[in-house]
Amino acid sequence: MDLATRLYLGQTLLDAPVLSSADDALRWVLAMPDTHLRTPAVRCFDEFVTLWTKRFAQRYPSGLSIRTNKRISLQYRAASGAFTIDVHGPHEQYLDVSGLTKQLDVLRTLVEDCTAELDGFSRFVGRKPNLRNSVVAAGLLPPDIWQQSGSAAIDDFRRQVETALGAQGRASTTAQMIFEMAGFEVATSGKIPTAAAEELGRALDVIDVALEPDPRYGSSVPRADEQVFIFRAANGGPVDPSRPAFRAARTQVEVAVLAAGSDGDACYEELQRTIGRIRATPDLSGVEQARLIAFAVTTFNSPPKQARVFRKLQEVGEAERRAIADAAVAVVGGGASIDIGEVKFLERLHKSLGLPSEAVYQSLHRAAAERVDEPVSISEEARAAGIPIPKDPAKPAEQIGGAGIKIDAAKLARTRRETEAVAGLLSDIFSEDVAEPSPPKPDAKIAWGGLDRPYTELVQLLEQRGSMPRSEFDRHARDIGLLPDGAIERINDWSFDRFDDALIEDGDDVVLAPHLRGRLSEMKDRAA
Repeated sequence: MDLATRLYLGQTLLDAPVLSSADDALRWVLAMPDTHLRTPAVRCFDEFVTLWTKRFAQRYPSGLSIRTNKRISLQYRAASGAFTIDVHGPHEQYLDVSGLTKQLDVLRTLVEDCTAELDGFSRFVGRKPNLRNSVVAAGLLPPDIWQQSGSAAIDDFRRQVETALGAQGRASTTAQMIFEMAGFEVATSGKIPTAAAEELGRALDVIDVALEPDPRYGSSVPRADEQVFIFRAANGGPVDPSRPAFRAARTQVEVAVLAAGSDGDACYEELQRTIGRIRATPDLSGVEQARLIAFAVTTFNSPPKQARVFRKLQEVGEAERRAIADAAVAVVGGGASIDIGEVKFLERLHKSLGLPSEAVYQSLHRAAAERVDEPVSISEEARAAGIPIPKDPAKPAEQIGGAGIKIDAAKLARTRRETEAVAGLLSDIFSEDVAEPSPPKPDAKIAWGGLDRPYTELVQLLEQRGSMPRSEFDRHARDIGLLPDGAIERINDWSFDRFDDALIEDGDDVVLAPHLRGRLSEMKDRAA
């Protein structure tokens, strides 16, 4: 050990044989010639020192005790070797730490532990040194030191995300926008690596914001142009993706989306029924329900591959199989009519789950909308001529149009559907205490002044969804008595008057401009 460090430590321990300073402890261990720092500690030395200070205080809150009675003794030896004399002075009262090994061993262990914690951060900085001070890099640091390292990047990221979230604490946008906020480089192909998605999730954890879909909790990685949801949640809303109730509910959502799209058009009402089932599931926490609802919305916009989902079904238990089948039937059977493609999908699903095909029709009867003496319309007005629909409840089920689908009118009259439409679909989906959705305000013009109620309803729908196929938008517009093109023009005229920008981007999909979501939320908050 060099003499300066030896004297400094000896003088520091003069009053009490306790090393209370993390800096002094690090000075001691680094002064030893046989101490060698590995690459993470050398490359990221500032972060290493910050982490060392934290860990030393945690392990030795009262300081590191130094047990020795040896005092510093110095001698001067002539260069010729002819004589040696003792050097006297105050140092003779100082404790001599140069011969201690036990305390050095624990300090070296602490050095190694801190170095290991910085491995991920060090590798990232080594590959991308220009992103050292980015939020991406900060997310790789141990959670308890991120505020001291890369805090400027974290603060900037938080400001951008908070603007997107608005006062309501939730937002829908594209994956690319969130990645760019965090400083990630998004490939022109639009493909996002799983490792990058997980790094973004950790960065959002740091600012108490959850992301869905999140590959850490069972979702697939979105493409850059696909929809994502972000919402406020402590520590990023962590859940256990392997918990049976959560895992089963996620699978049910995927199957329900496939069922809804089996007729070629997954509609908004089917999304409502899926969310209604999530809300009605008793064994889910608030954050689990929030993640599943956000997952349902994004999955409806980007359905999974049927083959992948069906492969997963081979791994579920008997009770889960019945629940998955019920979820698919509830989505399809809650509507006013059932398409033949939907029934065929349910038959394939039941076969894949090992359930009898007869259960499809029994379940459809239970899930059908309540009507008096009226059967479910299987394919709207596509009935074979000359074959009457049975009206007598006492008669047995008859076959419709040669399609092989049996309808029992008596059962339909005695049952009611399992899932009701969810009013105010996303108005409170991210609250910890999941309550019944409150009815909408009687006059929607209060929130967005100058926009008549039918147009406001379209904007609210787009705000919830983020985007939707043009065909679906057209259908919703006509349902409330508007011409689709005229509605887009009227809404954008209103938007230009207030934001100097178009609110709706028209194309194959109708998209709500992501950068204006916060402005809409602010208007609603002021009107509340």
